[in-house]
Amino acid sequence: MAEEKMSLLKAREAAKYLNVSLATLDRMEKERKLTPFRTPGGHRRYSLAMLNEYLERSRQRSLPVRPSIRHARNAQRDKLQDGKVRILVVDHEPETVELIIRALREDRDVYEFASASNGYEVGVQVVAFKPDVILLSIARPESDGFEVCKKIKSDPETEHIKIVGIVEFAGNRRVEEMLRCGADDCLIKPLQIEDLQRSVRYLTSRRASVDRASRYDLSS
Repeated sequence: MAEEKMSLLKAREAAKYLNVSLATLDRMEKERKLTPFRTPGGHRRYSLAMLNEYLERSRQRSLPVRPSIRHARNAQRDKLQDGKVRILVVDHEPETVELIIRALREDRDVYEFASASNGYEVGVQVVAFKPDVILLSIARPESDGFEVCKKIKSDPETEHIKIVGIVEFAGNRRVEEMLRCGADDCLIKPLQIEDLQRSVRYLTSRRASVDRASRYDLSS
């Protein structure tokens, strides 16, 4: 159970997500194209943000880029990096909210934060704060976080908001449920700071151009 808390996907699941064989996944790691996290037992673990970041890099390398297009892409990238990104942190523990905000502020200085402790407050902040990203903690089995995620992603007015689920109880069932509700990524407590920073950085700078559902079959 301790190993499951370290990250999201095992090696076989990551290979399936990337649509490659395990042998190819091993070669990618030997060539340092992908660096997995390691559990205390030495097992490899991968977050969706990490894999999506690799896929995006691969896609960009495969496209011929004319100077004018490169300039336009750099301008768009700079625009995203210079603009403020609003992040709503949802957790019933103030200490966890503070930890998350502090970790993200250390990573980039373009983030603005608001917080909520329950579904009702999330609804209020979605209207008032208009977040670009919601870090949504699912702390208890009876938590309404799944319904909150589903409601936001099913509403045309809010479906653009990126949602990162944070699951306290280990086990793929809760992760898969969060993803089925529409979450763009899912992390497991205790949070790994680099994993958190990587996920938010990817979702805010790339706008998650890779279709998560088409590459990772959650029905299997």
